[in-house]
Amino acid sequence: MTASTRIHPLPLHLANQIAAGEVIERPASVVKELVENSIDAGAKQIDIDIDGAGSKLIRVRDDGNGIHADDLPLALSRHATSKLHSSEQLSYIDSLGFRGEALPSISSVSQLTLTSRQADNDCGWQLVGQSEDIIPAAHPLGTTIEVRDLFFNLPARRRFLRSNKTEQNHILTTLYRLALSRFDIGFSCQISATNRLKLPSSTNTAGHQQRIAKICGQSFIKHALYLEQTFDEISLSGWLVKPSAHRPQTDIQYFFINGRVIRDRVINHAVRQAYADQIPAGRHAAYVLYLTLPLDRVDVNVHPTKHEVRFRDARLIHGLITAAINDALSPENDINNVGEQIELTNTKISEPSESYQLDKSVRKVAKPHSQSATLAIEPSNTLFHQRYLIVHLNHQPVLVDLQRADQQLRQQTLMDAIKTGTLKSRPILVPITVPTKKEFISLSEQHAVVLNRLGMEFIAQPEGLMVKHIPSLLSQVNLQQFVQAIVTALAEQKTSFEQLSQVLQQQLPLAAITSLEQANQLLQQLGEQLYDELWTRPLDQQTLSSLFSG
Repeated sequence: MTASTRIHPLPLHLANQIAAGEVIERPASVVKELVENSIDAGAKQIDIDIDGAGSKLIRVRDDGNGIHADDLPLALSRHATSKLHSSEQLSYIDSLGFRGEALPSISSVSQLTLTSRQADNDCGWQLVGQSEDIIPAAHPLGTTIEVRDLFFNLPARRRFLRSNKTEQNHILTTLYRLALSRFDIGFSCQISATNRLKLPSSTNTAGHQQRIAKICGQSFIKHALYLEQTFDEISLSGWLVKPSAHRPQTDIQYFFINGRVIRDRVINHAVRQAYADQIPAGRHAAYVLYLTLPLDRVDVNVHPTKHEVRFRDARLIHGLITAAINDALSPENDINNVGEQIELTNTKISEPSESYQLDKSVRKVAKPHSQSATLAIEPSNTLFHQRYLIVHLNHQPVLVDLQRADQQLRQQTLMDAIKTGTLKSRPILVPITVPTKKEFISLSEQHAVVLNRLGMEFIAQPEGLMVKHIPSLLSQVNLQQFVQAIVTALAEQKTSFEQLSQVLQQQLPLAAITSLEQANQLLQQLGEQLYDELWTRPLDQQTLSSLFSG
């Protein structure tokens, strides 16, 4: 056996370079690790300077707590950290970094200078490279880390870097994620001689939306809905676009868990399922969402980059996310449209135009004596609030509430199917669990037979009810609201077949009308079946004025 085949410990510099291969993929990886350290240090302002797309220089300055002079050499040692003290803390990690690998890994593949000052020191202290000698240095409160000549000692790795433009884009993408994770921190980045990113800190929703608009674009904000839901100790909030604003790529998909940007299959599937029937195949949703939950319910110690997590109860999280997004996207929640709120603040509502001024004598439209009379319904060119059509019925103007008319028709269809025993059930292809109270779970089990007769199947789970089947006529219903309505009815002792049929009727969602063409198609589908409904709101000046006043 030769000496080269004997087992031996790796030299420290080689071990660090191997570790760097897991953590430091490109200049953007360095930016991520250094900025996360600044965030953990309590910084309120973080400034980044980049030269040569990061291969020549990456400088990160912050106004955080700083590092004690005696700890500077330790900061560049592997597995040395101020963020973890015992194995028990691995279950309650509240910092972005905790492994103690980033700085030694970066230092092993670059020329690194670390300068820092704490509040109780008159001057700062500096450490250059692997030297253990620290020297005094003029420095404000906080820390500056300079990383020069990245991969200088790994020429093969350096050759794998892409063009400066590509590497700059990776750095900007990394900064966008970090900036969206903490609105209370100001960020600035000199990415090149002509490109500077500046994102002031903010503590209010308007400031948050300004940062989002700068990162995601004004179009995102224009089509965004604000979401905020809480269940027990878990909350989901943020912004997501309407299905009609789908995108060809996934470039605007940001998901944060307890302030940490992550990529997770459970999360991705939950969001895709919420949008599944509302956007075309090959198109993608856009969102900036924040999930907050107790630290012990998510494990971030899964991968060195900390992009991946493991949930203690993944099915519950999946169900919550899907239900919350479904709720936000439902037509009745259009009031949360961020873009419309912004635009309305700058828009003056004008008086009705002259083309819609009706003669004051037109107060009521005379209803024909016979319901069997032929209805001449002319296509409309006037749609208000994505709900009301002004149509000419037998050559007289009538206001039609399309959502109400459509709902009445579908309610009748549902009741006919229930009475004749022809109500079909639709399986949920990927069953989700809707969180609910334990007593509600028990009630659903007690009344499973009548629920099954009405096309519903719920499976009891420790944390809620798994939805397996729902009536096919309610395929577009918000599952979370639907389940809560059913179990609430059971709790109120509405347990008979007839009573639960009425509850189903009430859960039919309103039609989502997004265009004039769609509205006219729906009008023709309704036809003479809703003869009476068409006459419930004859058009007069007062009705017309109320439409314009909102």
